[in-house]
Amino acid sequence: MKTPDKKLNRLASEKSPYLLQHSTNPVDWFPWSEEAFTKAKSENKMIFLSIGYATCHWCHVMEKESFENETTAEVLNRDYVSIKVDREERPDVDRIYMDALHAMGQQGGWPLNMFLTPEGKPITGGTYFPPVPKYGRKSFTEVLGILSGLWKDKKEELLEASEDLTKHLKESEEAKALAGTTEMSSPGSEVFENGFLLYDRLYDPDYAGFKSNSVNKFPPSMGLSFLLRYHKSTGEPKALEMVEETLTAMKKGGIYDQIGGGLCRYSTDHHWLVPHFEKMLYDNSLFLEALVECYQAVGEERYKDYAYDVIEYLHRDMRLSGGGIASAEDADSEGEEGLFYLWTKEEVREVCGQDSSLLDEFWNITEKGNFEEKNILHESFRMNFSRLHGLEPSELEEIVSRNRKKLLEKRSERIRPLRDDKILFSWNCLYIKALTKAAMAFGDGDLLREAEETYKFLEKNLIREDGRLLRRFREGEARFLAYSTDYAEFVLASLYLFQAGKGFRYLENAIRYTEEAIRLFRSPSGVFFDSGIDGESLLRRTVDGYDGVEPSANSSFANVFVLLSKLGVVDSEKYLQYADSIFSYFKPELETYPMNYPCMLSALWLRKSPGRELAVVYSSQEELLPIWKGVGSLFLPETVLVWANDKEAEENGEKFLLLRNRNSGGGVKAYVCVGFHCELPVSDWSSLRAKLVED
Repeated sequence: MKTPDKKLNRLASEKSPYLLQHSTNPVDWFPWSEEAFTKAKSENKMIFLSIGYATCHWCHVMEKESFENETTAEVLNRDYVSIKVDREERPDVDRIYMDALHAMGQQGGWPLNMFLTPEGKPITGGTYFPPVPKYGRKSFTEVLGILSGLWKDKKEELLEASEDLTKHLKESEEAKALAGTTEMSSPGSEVFENGFLLYDRLYDPDYAGFKSNSVNKFPPSMGLSFLLRYHKSTGEPKALEMVEETLTAMKKGGIYDQIGGGLCRYSTDHHWLVPHFEKMLYDNSLFLEALVECYQAVGEERYKDYAYDVIEYLHRDMRLSGGGIASAEDADSEGEEGLFYLWTKEEVREVCGQDSSLLDEFWNITEKGNFEEKNILHESFRMNFSRLHGLEPSELEEIVSRNRKKLLEKRSERIRPLRDDKILFSWNCLYIKALTKAAMAFGDGDLLREAEETYKFLEKNLIREDGRLLRRFREGEARFLAYSTDYAEFVLASLYLFQAGKGFRYLENAIRYTEEAIRLFRSPSGVFFDSGIDGESLLRRTVDGYDGVEPSANSSFANVFVLLSKLGVVDSEKYLQYADSIFSYFKPELETYPMNYPCMLSALWLRKSPGRELAVVYSSQEELLPIWKGVGSLFLPETVLVWANDKEAEENGEKFLLLRNRNSGGGVKAYVCVGFHCELPVSDWSSLRAKLVED
């Protein structure tokens, strides 16, 4: 990233790979800091704020075209104070100015380039600015010249407009959250059917997935998890069909790396063919969880195979020393998007030999190619390829598997895309959750140990001595106060590990950090701000319920509170009220466009489900194992799980109603309960299974 023959700017002392990418630019960059704002005020200059992330393709393009350009840098250094921000380190800063851009009627994206007053108030902005006029846009230098002229000649008008915009941003979210509680009215159960009908209306019957965007298709993993719950409670076959077809289409499409595994960020078409090639940890974690839940729901081995393929990719290419998981891999290598992943027909023939003619058909490889005269490998997802070619499925699997290994080895000789190896708290927790669920579904203790290893990495490296969570770790440095989403996902990861039978310390952590999150983030109206009361004072404190590329903090906390209440912990009634206050706050959104809130819908579904509690008390791990594996293999989203040996049951009986006066009797006893009213215990898996799967 750095070259010794170039002068380093202030960003060279940062840890963010994104900021370091810009550390040799001739632009006099500042990181987000008081120093930058002080300079802007003292010199009466506008601030140019540029926000992006390390694996962002168009961020690379604009850097090469503009920020590495001496002439452009001269203009920026003369007329502006320039600040670079990694949106993944500072999502609070990114959200404020992205909302400002949306309030101006512009479509968002990255890089996000904003022009601010010296106090940080937004004036105007955009995303990518070309170096010369094209795409119907003015050149970046034209924009710089126009705005610097306006700052000199019409400064008061710009300041007035920025004040109005800032007031709008503050009143649209923060004021409502600070207004205090109103009469609570939770959404009715009809939102589930409305959500299903909206997914059904936007479903793509030809290529699966949902046409919620006119051009692109994003992985809808959280929506698929909601649809699985809807199917479980209603039996609606179309809900399950949409889940299975979409998971299969993504796994077989160009959006999935057919050679090395792993899901790309989105498809630039509705066919799942041409991806935006960057791979993000959050996408793969959510995709993995949806695959695992589908396997639990239908029992088909292919979903298990798909899940292990995602896990293999993440452990091979993204897992770091000590157990932390890197954030992302770039779309670009050698300056070209997707180059690392593309193949010519001749290259495949050289590697695969006599199998290549069959694989040309299997992966749709042609001389002409389907992207930049090369091939993005993909399967035709509705074709039964083995039957068509007179092969047993196992025969085809063996041919594909051995050639994937050959192609992967050949590809390893290429120059890899950049790996953004910073470790982000919430994204690692998303993976812990998915890996824990996979461990239970597949009865795989190794996966559970790996989930715990990542959890312990976070505990060791991203929790301050005073207990405050931090957002990012890289090269020995933990920095930035964690946001509410980091706390919410950490609590959920703790609850997942507790419900996987890893011990009461995880439940204790869940309760401890839930209470700390309530203190730091909860508003008078009951929803959670993104940033804490101890955070930097910005233009506003943001509230978010929208489940975009990852669950919102409020959706995840709604899940937290419902789970804690259903587990029957101390203050369970309080937690239920906290969940209801979130549902009430977002009731208009859940009722009008539930598709934007799939994770919150799943939390509300659990809240309204009669639900069950399963308490299993045992004397030895050996006797427990058949029941643990059996329970894990089932899709039981309405059931909370408590596992305790005799000692744990005795120690926690007074605090947890489910364990009061429970013991194993020297073996295993499993209690199935509804509302903490329990049936007589059973001691074998077949008897327990009959109780769990009965309608």
